[in-house]
Amino acid sequence: MFSGIVAQCRVALLILGLLVGLPGQDGVKQYHYAVEMNGVLCGYVTYVTSPLHKDGRTLMLLTHEVVIKGTLLGGAVNNRILLTYHIDPDTNAFTYHESLLEQGLTRLTSAIRIEGHTARVSDGAGGKESVVDLPADVVLDNTLFHPHLVADFVAGKAEKKTYLLFDGRDNAVRETTYTRKGAETLHLAERSFDTVVLESVDRKTGVVFTMWLDARTGMAVQTRLPGNSRTYLADPAVVEAVNRAGGETDLNPMVMTKANVTIPNVRGISYMKVRASAQPAGYWVTRESLNVPGQRFAGTVKDNLINGVFEIAHSRYDGAKAPPFPPDFSKEAVLAEYLKADDYIQSNDPVLGQKAREITVGSRDAWDAVRRLSQWVAGNIKGAIPGGVTARGTYDQRAGECGGHSFLMAAFSRSVGIPARAVSGCMYTPHEGGAFGRHAWNEVYMGEAGWIPLDTTIGEADYVDSGHIRLGIIQSVSNGLDVRAIEILDHRVSGAPVPSATAGAAKFDAYVGEYRNVERGNIATIFVKDDALALDIPGSLALSFKEPDAGGAWRSTVSDGVFVTFERDDSGEITGMKLHQIFRLPRTGEQGPPAASMPADMRPYQGTYLLAQARADFTVVYESQGLVINDPLAKRAIRLRPSVQAGAWVDEFGKFTIRFEADDAGKVAAMLLEGVTVFKR
Repeated sequence: MFSGIVAQCRVALLILGLLVGLPGQDGVKQYHYAVEMNGVLCGYVTYVTSPLHKDGRTLMLLTHEVVIKGTLLGGAVNNRILLTYHIDPDTNAFTYHESLLEQGLTRLTSAIRIEGHTARVSDGAGGKESVVDLPADVVLDNTLFHPHLVADFVAGKAEKKTYLLFDGRDNAVRETTYTRKGAETLHLAERSFDTVVLESVDRKTGVVFTMWLDARTGMAVQTRLPGNSRTYLADPAVVEAVNRAGGETDLNPMVMTKANVTIPNVRGISYMKVRASAQPAGYWVTRESLNVPGQRFAGTVKDNLINGVFEIAHSRYDGAKAPPFPPDFSKEAVLAEYLKADDYIQSNDPVLGQKAREITVGSRDAWDAVRRLSQWVAGNIKGAIPGGVTARGTYDQRAGECGGHSFLMAAFSRSVGIPARAVSGCMYTPHEGGAFGRHAWNEVYMGEAGWIPLDTTIGEADYVDSGHIRLGIIQSVSNGLDVRAIEILDHRVSGAPVPSATAGAAKFDAYVGEYRNVERGNIATIFVKDDALALDIPGSLALSFKEPDAGGAWRSTVSDGVFVTFERDDSGEITGMKLHQIFRLPRTGEQGPPAASMPADMRPYQGTYLLAQARADFTVVYESQGLVINDPLAKRAIRLRPSVQAGAWVDEFGKFTIRFEADDAGKVAAMLLEGVTVFKR
């Protein structure tokens, strides 16, 4: 879930400009911008320009780095993007461009080389190169100068104009329309700027933003994007301010919008009526595109801004008239794009293809194959922000957010001949007492039955609940969503009218009541809703639970990695509750040869493990006749002692239970940290 943060930052980068720089040696200058979300500083952009001598010419080398830091759903987000441009000073067109995106373990690179009227695009690592034809009037824009806008909107007094821009994110030429919105004087970085205010609309990707362009130099000194994001010229102190904050900025409001109703049993939502105002990016929306099977929309759509009422009632597909397996859709041209590979849905990857064939061997039809694939993804890919990002990265790390889950499921499906796509919108979640968050899930094509939705991220492996509002098919890496307002007008759970909060209470009487957090003192309430046990921690968390498993764990209907257990006294009365949460740290490498004294049964665990949310490497080593975790966040070594639970350890403070997870070959692939919050009745 919530894959739009990095995409939105990526959009911001591509529309930034800069005006005044700090001079350095040999013509080198530095520039700084602040990044705010909802008025809170959460990142910065640092630019460096310098002369570049190449092939007997002097070009301008432009590099910039963006860093976004914060917390999302309790986890740390620390993302970095680095872009490099070679710019021709005579035409202001870039002749070469590299990009690097770092999210946890994932590094995504690309390179673009301009030769005449073609752009040669590669992964920047020696992979296969593709060629994009460029029209004669294409604008090869950069993030520093926008002379074409100055010429038309300042000197030429234009009110509106459409350009052909080469989009290096999607390697495509886009029609982008700029419209004058007025003029304004801004005071930034201790300087004043007379600006022309322009609105930019890309009718293919739906990206809409507003830029304040310095009328004298043609540089953007401020931009605003959907979601109340602002990027503006600042002084160098912004870097220290972001780093000093230590990533404590709450990013939840960036990707989540509070709702007016709490529904613990999310998976049971069978009908929902919602009034919403939202603006997506990454795809163009019309009233017709919002009316799809399982969803009706009544309202308006203007420049990708949606205002109206959705009615959602997603039915479950039973597999009737499913295509044979393997299917043959080669004669249906309209499905071709949903069978081919791209940079994120790598269905041509031999490892992914082999795994998909292994999972689906013996499937009785295409729907059986889809269910096997989706159940594998739901059961083997843990939730993580950022996770593996691409299909292959998510498979390798066995972890990902909603985008990673959806890309992997689509890649698996396409590799065995089943058309599949990733779709985007928002989903109801019980977090923070009820909210809608950006989300991605899948649709697979089942012949006569059409496109069938499913959501592996939250374990809905062969359906989606009716808390999913579908807005479009993911077509661009600049995918995002600004939900400005949302109100639940009506809803039903499990196809029946919503029961009262006390319905079915007799079944759960022993558990219902208030519990106090031992450490913080806040109150959690266990109650019954929709004939299920539910938990509410005001302002923090709301969950519903499935029936307890054999070990007495009541697992959340949203994630099996979050569950509660109850404690009893000698008489059998409930005296307390424990809230469990499991964190998965994938293994990233060895930690040198094991010590000669290290017992053979401990040697497989020595290595480096990444907490992706904080981009922090934890190492497990053997010291003083035992296992030790070197924690870079606490800056100390933490000793482990064997747990009473077989195959587990406990840290010396008793806060975490540690287990190690093996891959298909039996090699340790990850470390699992289970944290427990204790409540007393």
